Amino acid sequence: MPLHMRQQIEFVQGDTFPQEEGDFVEFKEITSKRPIDTIFKHAEEYVVGFLNAQIEGDLYLGIDDSGIIQGVILNRNERDEIGRNIPNKLRSTDPAIPLCSYRVEIYDILNSERELIEDLCVVKIHVIKREDKYLYRTSGGSVYLKKGSSCLKLNSQDITKEIESRTQVHLRKEADELDLKLEKEPNNQKKLERRADVAKFMGDIDTMDRTYRKLLELSPQSSAFRVTYAIAHKSIGDLEGALSILNDALKSDINDFSILKNKGLMLFGLNRWEEALHVYKSLLESQPNNYTILTQIGVAFRHLGKYSESIKFLNYALLKCPNYRLASYEKKKTYYEIFKPGRTH
Repeated sequence: MPLHMRQQIEFVQGDTFPQEEGDFVEFKEITSKRPIDTIFKHAEEYVVGFLNAQIEGDLYLGIDDSGIIQGVILNRNERDEIGRNIPNKLRSTDPAIPLCSYRVEIYDILNSERELIEDLCVVKIHVIKREDKYLYRTSGGSVYLKKGSSCLKLNSQDITKEIESRTQVHLRKEADELDLKLEKEPNNQKKLERRADVAKFMGDIDTMDRTYRKLLELSPQSSAFRVTYAIAHKSIGDLEGALSILNDALKSDINDFSILKNKGLMLFGLNRWEEALHVYKSLLESQPNNYTILTQIGVAFRHLGKYSESIKFLNYALLKCPNYRLASYEKKKTYYEIFKPGRTH
């Protein structure tokens, strides 16, 4: 990171700096006996804060909160150390801050007679605006956000809200770009699939449904689109809607294994154990050695209170795949139900 020493602005000790603190400008007076350590600390927090706020701004070190130019005493070696170690400090953030995202400049300070004051300077860090999806964290794991004349340290709830907010902004931008592309290529399946995903993440269910219906018009016999459509509804908590999508596929004679298996999962989620058992038994006819189906049948029997049948099918599953952890877990749960205190045997 080059250290810019060119005197672009005239800094006079005791004068008021022409800019005011706000969203884009921050002043910090340096009174510490170890000014370099304080400069490194402020550099990390405020560069992270500006980047997270997605604004371009300047941090002036050596100007107090009222805008009076005080300066900070740094000899030549200390100035060189700032040039070397601010980049090192900012590489330790998570993620590492790119060198192109900021610029460090040091300005000499003059007295009232416009004479150079030896070793007295203002350190300026200019931060470039970035529109990253993620939040930057300091080397200590803290998240800062530049807001007005403050640099706020965010708590976990604030961080969650900020991530959700910027995610929605990026999704809206991507949605607009996809809509423009689909105006030119209305039948582009890859773009339609992505548009459906973006709509789901945005909570725009109408657009999601409309886009999947378009995909199904283009590929009416595609089991993959039916399953993906159903899973999208499941992901938003609409199990009934997901089940309806799969049932429509079955009415269209798309008796695909994945459709039936996902139907079983939707029925599980709705606690409709008898129907789920019927679906999984029909799947077992075509794949009698499928240990995942055998396990699901065992689970359905347990929920129906048929414990001996449950154990039998879970044992079948473990016979086919002895290391299948889910079958072992469900078998333990079934035995617990059989022998739990208070149950009449």
